[in-house]
Amino acid sequence: MFGPMLILLLVFIFVMGVPCVGTAILGSRLMNRLGRYPSKTPAIQINIIAKLVALEIISFGMLTMLYHVLSDYGQG
Repeated sequence: MFGPMLILLLVFIFVMGVPCVGTAILGSRLMNRLGRYPSKTPAIQINIIAKLVALEIISFGMLTMLYHVLSDYGQG
């Protein structure tokens, strides 16, 4: 009875949780590295931004696939 609801909830939590957790991990690494090596700020930021862009592309792809799975496209 509650199976489809739980599956949708878990999928939605996964799709929204992965980018949030990934961003939090990258942000904490950025703050730790900037605290240890303040003179290397540009290199550290470039390293983190490259990983952040990859994470955002992956999360956009997951959101697009979720939309594609849940949309009707006029069938029915």
